[in-house]
Amino acid sequence: MYLIKTCPTCKTRLRFPIDKGTIKVKCNCGYSFIANPDNTDIYKDASFDLSHTTGSLKKMTPLRSAISRIQFDQIIPNLINTFLDLKYKIQNFRLLPDAEKKKIMVVLLLACAGVIGVIVTIYFLTHRSGTGGNIII
Repeated sequence: MYLIKTCPTCKTRLRFPIDKGTIKVKCNCGYSFIANPDNTDIYKDASFDLSHTTGSLKKMTPLRSAISRIQFDQIIPNLINTFLDLKYKIQNFRLLPDAEKKKIMVVLLLACAGVIGVIVTIYFLTHRSGTGGNIII
């Protein structure tokens, strides 16, 4: 990670790493200072430069590129269209091809199995715990 600080003599922007420990920073005009990342005074009137980072932040590049590809303005319209397509398929179930009917039936069976699993779990937690119907988690 880099820090950018302005030279008080010539107003040049000095960019230096802060993850290398205490270092000596020298400007072209001859001004120099010791940059100790543990000293909070160094961060006054300075800014961070994350554009050329190395190490752990660079590993996040795939995540950054994945987030940048998401079209947030299209999420709600896509969800609405998906639900409308599902509604249309359910309303016209008898007209659908057999393969599509099978897909819908498998999804519904899995959803019902999940609901039954939750109900059975709640039953066993309330009736088999010996607490008289109170759930203790």
